[in-house]
Amino acid sequence: MQQYHVYGLGAALVDTEIEVTDEFLSQANIEKGLMTLVDETRQAEILELMKEHLVGSKRASGGSACNSIIAASYFGAKTYYSCKVSDDENGLFFQQDTQAAGVTTSDKAHPNGTTGKCLVMITPDAERTMNTFLGVSAELDEAQLDAKAI
Repeated sequence: MQQYHVYGLGAALVDTEIEVTDEFLSQANIEKGLMTLVDETRQAEILELMKEHLVGSKRASGGSACNSIIAASYFGAKTYYSCKVSDDENGLFFQQDTQAAGVTTSDKAHPNGTTGKCLVMITPDAERTMNTFLGVSAELDEAQLDAKAI
């Protein structure tokens, strides 16, 4: 008997959507409209620069594969997502958010490292600019596969 209709594997990211201006992107030396991989230090610098903007921010679980799995779940598919999160606030948020969307995930959180984060900066013209720190998702390997779910 088939347990899941769709099985996904990919980065576990917590997206934080923040409304910013073109001037902010320019001042922060961020190229508009691109997805840029950054390290944790650079992401912290950007967050510090935009601390006033965070009042209106929204968080959601994300990553391209995760977004597809959540969409399939919303369309009624039984879904499973393999990924790697840390035992931190964002890892807990990611697991709770995906489960709330009807997606089954591994309950294993990894004690070391940081869960991946994506800053999604949205300008008034609705253009998205993303700065992504992959965190422990960069270490995704066969240990995160669930053969029974596949």
